[in-house]
Amino acid sequence: MATSLTCPRCGTSNKLGTMFCTNCGSPLSAGAPPSSGAPPMYPAPGAYGGAMPGLPSAWDAERRKQIDRTKTGLLLLLIGGLISWIPIVGILGGLLSLIGAILVILGRKAFGSTHARNVVIAIVLFFVGIIIIVIAAVLFAAAVITANAQTPAALAAVFASAFNTLLIGAIIGAAVGGIASVLFTYALQKQSGKMLLWAGYVANLAISIAIFAIIAPLVSNAVSQATSGGTYNPAPISALQAQASGLGYLSVIPALLFAAATYLAWSRVSHGEIPPPTTPPGMPMSTMPPPSGPSPPR
Repeated sequence: MATSLTCPRCGTSNKLGTMFCTNCGSPLSAGAPPSSGAPPMYPAPGAYGGAMPGLPSAWDAERRKQIDRTKTGLLLLLIGGLISWIPIVGILGGLLSLIGAILVILGRKAFGSTHARNVVIAIVLFFVGIIIIVIAAVLFAAAVITANAQTPAALAAVFASAFNTLLIGAIIGAAVGGIASVLFTYALQKQSGKMLLWAGYVANLAISIAIFAIIAPLVSNAVSQATSGGTYNPAPISALQAQASGLGYLSVIPALLFAAATYLAWSRVSHGEIPPPTTPPGMPMSTMPPPSGPSPPR
């Protein structure tokens, strides 16, 4: 009959009846000792499962996948941002940015809770900005459709008022959506990248306000000229659209600032500067396997 219990973890012999190992504190079986006194070669797997020797654990594999998604997503956001301001080609830029944003969303958890929270907030703000712009567009359309002006001057006044509402809604929507653009990669940035993000936000907002200040006073006059004489003359409206399109090229400034910040974030991820979490979510530090190496002298 065995006179001692061997710890299955460290191999220390303990007296019969001992509930915990006197060396490492591991629980001991109350009955007979285990069939083999040798300690296990590998610790028991945690919540995410243990890894076979030489292979990454399930958490490591998932974390690397999320990092790769984020890296690819940031690259697509960079390319999309650089071409988004170009007419027609900007459609492709918007598509690339959308795909990149989805990849960053899917890989957000690998970079910590702050980044994951910022991404979720950015998504909410983005849709809030879209809703604001849609509401402004609906109000504009309703005002134009229901207009019952008898003279060109009255029609111009109604159209100008509705158009001003649309522009103000667009500015507010851009302001809200701009914060989403800042938060989306904010936690991945160093101080220089954060400054670029805020500079892009301020530039975008300032350009939107400047366009409103320039275009708004011209709307009433253009509509009045287009409807004078009892017939519709599209030339004044076309000239106003051309002027607005020309001012729209100023959007290249915030686009380049946001692209520069995105590049910095992508560079940090690509070079491994941003340390991924070392502990799988839900696993306390005490359950992590002990580091390999010689045991300290006792």
